[in-house]
Amino acid sequence: MDDPTADAPPGCLVILTALSAGMGEDARVWFAHRHPPDGDPEVRDVPGAVAARFLADELIEGLVNTAAAGYPVPLDVAVLGYRADEAGAVQFVPLLPGADAARPVPLAGLVDRPVDPRGRDGDPRKWTAPAGCDGTAPAAAALAEAYRLVAVWLTGRYLARPPVVVHLTAGEGLDADYARVARSLGLLATAYGPARLLHVGFAPGVEPTLAGGWGDALPGPWAGLFAVSAELPAEDGGRPARRAVSVNDWTLADVWSALFDLAPVGDPGGWADPDAGRFDPAAARGLWAEKMGNTPEQWEDAFASDPAGGVAAVADGASTGIYCRAWADRLAAAFVATRPEVRDPAALAAWVDGLRAEWRAGIDYDNLNWSKKAKVDSVGAAATLLGLEVGPARDDGARPWRAAAVGDATLFWVRGGDLVATFPVVAADQFGSAPLLVRSNPGYKTLPLAAAGECRPGDRFFLATDAVAARLLKSAGGVDWGHFETVDEAAWRADLDALRRANDMVNDDCTLVVLAVAPSVRAGRVSDGPPSEPEPPEQTVADASGSDDPYADD
Repeated sequence: MDDPTADAPPGCLVILTALSAGMGEDARVWFAHRHPPDGDPEVRDVPGAVAARFLADELIEGLVNTAAAGYPVPLDVAVLGYRADEAGAVQFVPLLPGADAARPVPLAGLVDRPVDPRGRDGDPRKWTAPAGCDGTAPAAAALAEAYRLVAVWLTGRYLARPPVVVHLTAGEGLDADYARVARSLGLLATAYGPARLLHVGFAPGVEPTLAGGWGDALPGPWAGLFAVSAELPAEDGGRPARRAVSVNDWTLADVWSALFDLAPVGDPGGWADPDAGRFDPAAARGLWAEKMGNTPEQWEDAFASDPAGGVAAVADGASTGIYCRAWADRLAAAFVATRPEVRDPAALAAWVDGLRAEWRAGIDYDNLNWSKKAKVDSVGAAATLLGLEVGPARDDGARPWRAAAVGDATLFWVRGGDLVATFPVVAADQFGSAPLLVRSNPGYKTLPLAAAGECRPGDRFFLATDAVAARLLKSAGGVDWGHFETVDEAAWRADLDALRRANDMVNDDCTLVVLAVAPSVRAGRVSDGPPSEPEPPEQTVADASGSDDPYADD
């Protein structure tokens, strides 16, 4: 793999600002540790939205000045406000003039942009636009959109610096769904570690407090953000290592640290080493069903797994191609058999090229009729691909895991019956008609997205192609995950058909692979895993759904 320290890697910064009525309320804010002439701290009662705009402007000002001074800052930036529209759905407002909500803009393009000054020397220029605050701001949906933006930017860029999301909020909507999306963001992997989420809150009745300065008693809802916020390194002679949660106060040093403190992440290795069994073979299973109205022979998904080796894959053939079932089969089987290094662009390209040759040889091209030959040459086969590997156990039983995805087949990570996180899709409305694909024809790049985490014995992983994944995400808080470990295949297919007939699910091929992380045996004992890992939200399936339907809506 290329040396990640060879050049200044590109980065992505998303500033996400709530535009709720709560952000319009006054809070006692310390303006970035400024001091007026009398030497007292500059603490003022101002609306949270005013302080948030000042923070965003100050951050962009610092980045622009750094770039203008000739330092390499290969950074793309987005500043998005969000609120609920009349129907209650999330609505985005681009706050960086000339930008849109769909993609970040290069910082280099801002250097020469004319910008209005503020009235006081030393204040940042007005890089962002003001926006009204009213109603509510759905935080989970907004963070899901920030996740999508970051994931799209990061696709095919494993050697980039970790993307950074700074969420400016009045504390509304920071619920279990928000925590799930935040944990999912923290799985997005780069050569320098995972994506980083920072929180700055604005609230009446809370004294200005920087990250690292909290006492024993943390006010809600800010205490709930600690487990899902980035951990910042200790400062020389200053604050200790800390979670990035500040309220009514901020320092650009925190964001600077998240953006620029980089160290290559070592690979734990041992992914293919012999092991006593990484997934429980008794719990491993694959469920599949063809599109309603089709025959089983027309099913174009594929899956493969090696429970003892801790590796599994699913692939979803594109219906517009030809011989896509054979291509999906080859992708899933080869991922499990050869464990390609998908994070290395050259190694991945060589792996896909080899499969292309095998696929073409397997279809007996010379004996095809002219129309099929034309479709093989002009269209070929294509499929999404999701692969998962679980590594060897540490002494405490925890295991590293890593995943790679091309397209929208989705991994669900479950602990104790609760959904911890998903990858690479986090919301049901993020499935589209044109996902990225691995293609059988040469000339196409394969652009994966990577994730990594640490699991413990008893954790479950579910790998689902898009139709199943969308339905699971639609009712993520009320899914009976244990149902899929025991349900009869015929009953599972009947459940899918009922959902399809009710238009509660897309009529498409369906695949679900179920895996349970096995206990590890070390020094004659069985380890149940590290007790200190953060637990998911305390909400049982019965509390969430009150229904026996495994796909029940919230």
